[in-house]
Amino acid sequence: MPTPHTLTESPNLSRPNAGWWTISNLLSFSRALLLLPILFFLHQNTPNGNFLAVGFVVLAGATDWLDGYLARRLQQQSDFGRIIDPLSDKICVGGVAIYLAWYRDFPLWFLILILARDFTILILGLLMTVRVKVPESNWPGKVAVTQLAIVLLVFALDIELLKWPFFWIMFVSFLVSVASYLPRVKQVFNSARSSVNEQNAML
Repeated sequence: MPTPHTLTESPNLSRPNAGWWTISNLLSFSRALLLLPILFFLHQNTPNGNFLAVGFVVLAGATDWLDGYLARRLQQQSDFGRIIDPLSDKICVGGVAIYLAWYRDFPLWFLILILARDFTILILGLLMTVRVKVPESNWPGKVAVTQLAIVLLVFALDIELLKWPFFWIMFVSFLVSVASYLPRVKQVFNSARSSVNEQNAML
């Protein structure tokens, strides 16, 4: 997991210490795979099942911290890592959110907002990769994902007293994270405009 700073030039994947199959990237992959046992135990809808699901969620959160730490410690930061890390976050968190919206009382309208935001970020990231550079995670996005994971845990455990206070706090962070991506949208459009102007100048 890359350090969530502003956009910076990232190392090329061809570097020997920034390949695909690094320890940090394998941890990111494992986070997406942890969605399977999380959903399995959630679907049991028992206290023990919910407890085990929460345990796997905590384990997924630990991999989210550990992959970034190892990437920096072992100098394994790479463009591929910058892609797979947030993608694994979205797969794991999004999968749990879909399940809770379908089988529990997680708000469907907010699930739609989450999926719409993540799809937009994915397309934006692809455009930036092609036109500018691979974007790094930012703090507002990481904070929002962390708070969303906590809210999902509260909904999974069905803690009525905490559900909605935590939800609305997280919702504010969600809006801030969306606003934090606006400069990236501007950067993509500026890059596209520059490309068009260069092409027109060559005609």
